[in-house]
Amino acid sequence: MKPFTCRYDAVLFDMDNTLHNLYAARFVAAEAVSACKGVFGNLVFSILNPDTPTRIPDSLTEYITENNLDGLDEMLYLYEVLEKFCIKPYEILCKLTSELKEAGVLVGLISNADAGSTKIRLRELELEGVFDIVVNPETFGVKKPNPLVFQKTLEALGVTADKAVMIGDRHDRDVEPARNAGLSAIHIWFGSVDAKDKVMCAETQEDVLRFLE
Repeated sequence: MKPFTCRYDAVLFDMDNTLHNLYAARFVAAEAVSACKGVFGNLVFSILNPDTPTRIPDSLTEYITENNLDGLDEMLYLYEVLEKFCIKPYEILCKLTSELKEAGVLVGLISNADAGSTKIRLRELELEGVFDIVVNPETFGVKKPNPLVFQKTLEALGVTADKAVMIGDRHDRDVEPARNAGLSAIHIWFGSVDAKDKVMCAETQEDVLRFLE
């Protein structure tokens, strides 16, 4: 098999709904908690609603308050265990990270998840130690969609923006701000709830390979 070739010097990945389907994992976990408590609907909507991103403990607290329930600690434990268990990789993209590194391409991860959550998910995806840099909001004190997070990541890698590409599922966090910072960007539409990007839209994992070659 011929080695993978890439037109970029650095490839930056989003994590959730780019390297794995977080929506699916969260749906299963929220449904299980709802079934345990016997109250369905509002918890799943709160956790999966992309327009109102919240911390999971906040969503569970609101769910408990609205439905006159108790047992927050137990619910949070059940939710976190199930979400972690249900994390499944987009296998071609996860494999791609290692193939790029073997080809001499720098690979980075830029996630808005906190460092602890990122570490757990990378372990479940078997991607610990793969990335040349892992960036969380704590790393530089900024997070997506602030273009500064892309600039600082590239500075740390020693790569100029015109030689880098960002891969992610969110137009507002991954695609547009990366392009505003001078990078190319690939929209992971199969993991997204956004409309298809008109420049580089990956409808399948294989499409990502085609855009990179």
